[in-house]
Amino acid sequence: MRQPPIVILGAGLCGLSAAYHLEQQGRADYLVLERGDEAGGLARTTTRDGFAFDHAIHVLYSNDPYATHLIRDTLLSGNVARQTRRSYCYSAGVYTEYPYQLNNRGLPAEVIVENILGLIEARANRPDEAAPHFEAWIHQTYGRGIATNFMVPYNRRQWAWNLEEMHYGWIADRVAVPELRDVLWGALQPHAERFGPNREFWYPLEGGISALPRAFQDRLPSDRLRFNAGVSRVDSSQREVWLTNGQRVPYRTLISTIPLPALVAALGDDVPREIVASAEALESNVVHTVNVGLDGEDLGAGSPMHWVYFPEDRTVFHRVSYPGQFSPWMVPPGSSSIQMEISESRFRPCDRAALVDRCLRDLVDIGVLREGDARPISQGGRVRMTQMLTLDPAYVIYDLAHRENTEAIAAYLQSVGIASRGRFGEWEYLNMDHAILSGKAAAEAIPG
Repeated sequence: MRQPPIVILGAGLCGLSAAYHLEQQGRADYLVLERGDEAGGLARTTTRDGFAFDHAIHVLYSNDPYATHLIRDTLLSGNVARQTRRSYCYSAGVYTEYPYQLNNRGLPAEVIVENILGLIEARANRPDEAAPHFEAWIHQTYGRGIATNFMVPYNRRQWAWNLEEMHYGWIADRVAVPELRDVLWGALQPHAERFGPNREFWYPLEGGISALPRAFQDRLPSDRLRFNAGVSRVDSSQREVWLTNGQRVPYRTLISTIPLPALVAALGDDVPREIVASAEALESNVVHTVNVGLDGEDLGAGSPMHWVYFPEDRTVFHRVSYPGQFSPWMVPPGSSSIQMEISESRFRPCDRAALVDRCLRDLVDIGVLREGDARPISQGGRVRMTQMLTLDPAYVIYDLAHRENTEAIAAYLQSVGIASRGRFGEWEYLNMDHAILSGKAAAEAIPG
């Protein structure tokens, strides 16, 4: 394969999906270039001392029949289990079932009253005009109680952003908009059904979330993927990709899944100044995951939960997950593990050097660990290992200029013959199934 007509930048789920669907078409004229030494992008699993941790929490679900069949029945066939979500919110000192707005039972009476009255007031006084920003949308949709007690503080922590500078175009069906009847019912007794698109999800029996990109990779010829192949420049006029090792790879068609700002920067001085400005204005945050491996299976207040949301600044983390609850493969026998997520940005900086110790202290404070548990085994505690991973970029930020900037960049890239796809290639909040479908669409758009 001397001059591959089709070059794919990035071996995350979108790039792998594009390659897979080219294979399904009988195409052999493509090459995937990945700057790292393994595939997967954000969908990767790290193993240390027998403990496995995904790079932040990942679960699989889809409303698309094709994506469902591809992921569950083809790629992960025989290595996947369906699970019913067990997720909770921790506020006012108690755990309530997720989603918060539909499960107020167990909260202090004054909080329940505030939440319900606020929702009634919001429904009665809903303005005709659209909300100007995300925080206003929360208040208009849920009312002052739910907004103040959960939605606003939690989203500030997850996005690490000023919600008055964010749009809400990312929400779609991700966040349940409650009916008043369901809120009242959920304040009195448990719902008979769960709400939300991930109420049932799938997870690999073995391999962590890395099992998914590996399943793609197993279906591709090894010579179609090149690792440690970082991109230094993309020459759109000569249709060449320059690699950091000095090699130049020609292409007829280019599918890029690398972050939009990096792609625009790689295109060099030929890019119009207004497009460069749009790319430089794109926003994202950073997510740190603090991973803890523990001796023993007791998780105190954390068992048997999949994950928990924390809206209050009582903890440094905004979400905690328990990998062993997703699959026993994730922990050694007789052990357990905890993963905590902390978002960071210029709006919400954090002391990275102190995160591991702070997370352990906070686990004790909320009752997941006892005081003596948070020490290393060598000091009489239960902690067998700790690890911190940093994802940058992590979440795409929907600032108020997001749509204007992404549309301008997409139009320019199309004019120079580049298809930019996937979560960071489109600069959109895409789930894993969406990224896979984006790669499929990119492959199918290439003329035969």
